[in-house]
Amino acid sequence: MLDTQNQGPQCTACGSPMKLTAIEPSYADHDLRTFTCPKCRRVQRHVIESAVTEAWLDKQRGKAATHEIKGGRMMPKQ
Repeated sequence: MLDTQNQGPQCTACGSPMKLTAIEPSYADHDLRTFTCPKCRRVQRHVIESAVTEAWLDKQRGKAATHEIKGGRMMPKQ
């Protein structure tokens, strides 16, 4: 399960916090997030709504969104 602080899930093998290693388009309006455990290298993937990914990225950047997803691709906002 993803935690509420946007830090990623806990590793189910060793309990360490996992790190986000990739975000890629999934099906309509959803992204596939890949998390990797830095301790044991276990990988977990979660399908997340694209809007959640955008909001998460905005918080990580500390600024307003500069891109949006159109047709499954990340495009600069116009």
